[in-house]
Amino acid sequence: MEEDVAFGPENLGVPPKEIRRRVDEALHIVDMYEYRRHATHKLSGGQKQRVAIAGILAMQPECVVFDEPTSMLDPRGRSEVLNTILRLNREQNITIVLITHNMDEAVLADRVVVMDAGRPVLEGTPNQVFSQVEQMHALRLDVPQATDLIHHLRRDHQLDLPQDILNEDECAHALARLLDEAGIGRNENHGDS
Repeated sequence: MEEDVAFGPENLGVPPKEIRRRVDEALHIVDMYEYRRHATHKLSGGQKQRVAIAGILAMQPECVVFDEPTSMLDPRGRSEVLNTILRLNREQNITIVLITHNMDEAVLADRVVVMDAGRPVLEGTPNQVFSQVEQMHALRLDVPQATDLIHHLRRDHQLDLPQDILNEDECAHALARLLDEAGIGRNENHGDS
């Protein structure tokens, strides 16, 4: 597997000692150093993706474009790859461009650009973009499930809920607050046993 990671720097003419340092560093960054002597074909899908990412990191890019990096991965592999991508951005300060149809992945971004027929049609923070549920649906795109649920509750039942909910935790907190404000679900002791 180390050879796979070293391939890019070798082709860039990086000196061997520097390649060794970069390979080790890249494998540490993607949490695959302990597997460095394993055959790549014996790794899981998520591990293979992380080795591929290490190969990119060994070339020391300032920006990496990922095109559907979690497709065909099981939930564990998807989580491993997404966590690696997020760490690259936050800890290694590498600009990440993530192309995805998975809206639960898109909400993790700092900025979202929705494309239609090769042109940007929506752009902004995840909260700004995904709060436009009707427009997303008109573009034949999903929104996160929590966002969709809140949208339906707001539209169909006129409930006073924030429209920029992106995940289950935010949804649960908003619903709990609404129930609390309505006096429903309080754990009051009325002296009954």
